[in-house]
Amino acid sequence: MSDFYITLEQNLDEIDIMPSGKAVAKMMERLDEITDDIGVTRLSDFIGGDSEDLSEIAEQEGWDLGGFASSHGGQQWFDAGDGLDTVRALIGYIESDPDSIKRAKALLEELKEFEKVLEIAQQHTVRFRLEADC
Repeated sequence: MSDFYITLEQNLDEIDIMPSGKAVAKMMERLDEITDDIGVTRLSDFIGGDSEDLSEIAEQEGWDLGGFASSHGGQQWFDAGDGLDTVRALIGYIESDPDSIKRAKALLEELKEFEKVLEIAQQHTVRFRLEADC
């Protein structure tokens, strides 16, 4: 099972350790359904890196990327503010209805760690991407 972690375009001294998201990886498909329902960018849309790696991970995890991997190849970076919007919307959704999703507590912990890193990245106007660790 893979997990997701945030990679920043440049290192920031304020960030000691990059959080990883095992629960996020396990629940990515459900999280994408939630973001579709509430009208924010899908968390999986922030996955960057090598499109071949992404396709391979998606196949292992059984995700439907809808052609995302093939159309967004290469090294992609995203605005931290956009990531924050998605992460905060997911946190709000899960906090308001924790019974609507499995692993709600673990997801909230991971998403709040992602939020902290993205806030620091946004303050420094540093872009980010999600990467999977297989």
